[in-house]
Amino acid sequence: MPLAIRDNLPVLIVVTLLSSAYVMPLLTKVRRFRLAEFFAVFMIGLALTGGIYLAQGILQHGSFTYAVGGWAAPWGIELSLDAVSGFFLITIGLVATPIMLYASHDLVEEVGSRSRAAWFLTLFLLLIAALCGLAITGDIFNIYVMVEVATIASCAIVAARNDAESVAATFKYLMLATIGSGFVLLGIGFLFVLAGNLNLNYIAQTLRLTWQNYPTALWVALSFFTVGFGVKSALFPLHVWLPDAHSTAIAPSSAVLSSLAIKGYMIALLKVLYLGVGQEIIVQLPVTRILTLLGMAAIIVGALFALAQDELKRRLAFSTVSQVGYIFLGIGLGSVNGLTGSFMHILSHAVTKALLFLAAGVIIKRTGKHRISEMAGIGFEMPVTLGVFTIGSLSMIGIPLFSGFVSKWQLLLGSLAKGNYLAVAVLVGGSLLAAAYLLPVLRRAFFERPTQAPVKTEALSVQHVAMLFLAGIILLVGVFPHQVLQLAHEAAATLLRWGVL
Repeated sequence: MPLAIRDNLPVLIVVTLLSSAYVMPLLTKVRRFRLAEFFAVFMIGLALTGGIYLAQGILQHGSFTYAVGGWAAPWGIELSLDAVSGFFLITIGLVATPIMLYASHDLVEEVGSRSRAAWFLTLFLLLIAALCGLAITGDIFNIYVMVEVATIASCAIVAARNDAESVAATFKYLMLATIGSGFVLLGIGFLFVLAGNLNLNYIAQTLRLTWQNYPTALWVALSFFTVGFGVKSALFPLHVWLPDAHSTAIAPSSAVLSSLAIKGYMIALLKVLYLGVGQEIIVQLPVTRILTLLGMAAIIVGALFALAQDELKRRLAFSTVSQVGYIFLGIGLGSVNGLTGSFMHILSHAVTKALLFLAAGVIIKRTGKHRISEMAGIGFEMPVTLGVFTIGSLSMIGIPLFSGFVSKWQLLLGSLAKGNYLAVAVLVGGSLLAAAYLLPVLRRAFFERPTQAPVKTEALSVQHVAMLFLAGIILLVGVFPHQVLQLAHEAAATLLRWGVL
């Protein structure tokens, strides 16, 4: 790799994706649309390559910072490249690339016109650029900027189909996301007044010396951040926008929102809590205990809501509410095992839920059946699609040899180490409930007689390549988790300031 590119790779990843997003509408007008779709897939794949390269460098040589424009912090913008950044960049690339590949198959047909498809590609690239920016930024001002870009792009792609249901869901999402943004901005204002800085490292240094002079004000600031990012990441009971948004959007939109967009807001909250304020402080405030309780409540309540849904995509949407709880439970545990489990679940759930939503999109389009009660025998009509759906379901439940087991095992170890046996019971109960709402789909698909003779409606396409890629990641991480676990462990250690890379 040329020296100039290597030295500036962190900012180049974001700038390249942003530039590609703005070029996309022009590219779709002057060239064939298929070329624009190929270009979008290529650019996201390029970002994945850059993320892997950065993560490898971080593991080998340690974390480093990048001063944008040569202006050092606190006066300039500082990008912080550590294991947290590397882990999330890899997650973004591994999931966004197959989603974009899947979307390229019939995007124009899905959204209704070439012009709407062109804007979808623009917004998708804009969302991925913002998420990459969240991964590497080192100050709360740019966290807010990237959060807002991601929020606007997310709301817009929900309405990509432009029907009444998706527009109504987008409006609800936009209203609640705006309220969440207001809480985040208030939290930033409080932290700036308390610490006199926007850079996370400088905030941490200042608060370590002075926070005991104003514990109530700091508690209020962290409450604002928790509520703001809780709304955006659909933490129960702040999740009310998610089921409508994810169940009415087209399959690629549902996949990227559930797998990546909400994870970006969790990464932002992790950075504020652990890098900006510090573990030593947040354990003395009730923030971690509240996150643990909310996480446990989300696991159970989200699963119960999912169990009550007959519509497939809506069941998967409520499943996301439950799975978000696992991540927040690990954040609340505040231990190396707990945070390692959270990072592993960020990756596992991102890959798994993207696979499930994409498979659901193929099922609905090919069969016209939205409800689980109507899906008897479709496993014989669509063996590949239901095969990868089975892999995703087993991972979501937490069966050994699938990626979901690795993350849940780490969360279980973290709960046992903390002596939190209620969390242990919730983790086991959440997995049983996941089996209760996912296995009936497979039972109907493979073990019930169809109402009419099965007609094979499946023709292998680029969409199946994308889904098989995601299924392969689930199995690879489940069987050979060492490398990913090492990076997740380093990310947890970075947040806890244990031997920071």
